Amino acid sequence: MSLLKATLATLLPLTGSLAAAQTAPTDTRERPAVWTGLGLETILPVVQVSVSAPVGQAGGLTIVPRVGVDAGVITILSADLLLSRADTGWYGGPSAGLIVTGDGGWRAGAVAGYRSRTRPDLGFFVEGGVRYTVVRGVLTSHEPVPAGQPARPAEDLALPSPTLRLGLTYRF
Repeated sequence: MSLLKATLATLLPLTGSLAAAQTAPTDTRERPAVWTGLGLETILPVVQVSVSAPVGQAGGLTIVPRVGVDAGVITILSADLLLSRADTGWYGGPSAGLIVTGDGGWRAGAVAGYRSRTRPDLGFFVEGGVRYTVVRGVLTSHEPVPAGQPARPAEDLALPSPTLRLGLTYRF
């Protein structure tokens, strides 16, 4: 019986403090964050490193620009304008990018995702998107060029580019 009393005496204060911690309000304000992730751009693997910071409110939505680099077969400087209600939950918005490798190119579209936190400053995200991507000068003809004729210039590759990404966020 004394072991039961000792156990209850130890557990009761602990459960009270846990209950108080769960009912304490959490900080859901947007703060500057670093985003790192892995994913697929069309079917090619990509690594993402970005930073974001809130700049204002529009109605009940927070406006959060995110800029970064997407590196894989090609390197893209990316910019997204994320709209969200809090720093956890659903977000989305327009997306644009400038391809800086090879002959260059661009992309434009939209992203949407879900993010949550595992600690006050550390979290994760799952994101998808659809973009239209143009990569300049990557398509070449493999037909032989007749003697004395100039070679055909390489053509642009234009395609819809779905994305899927998983990653971590760190809030400051």
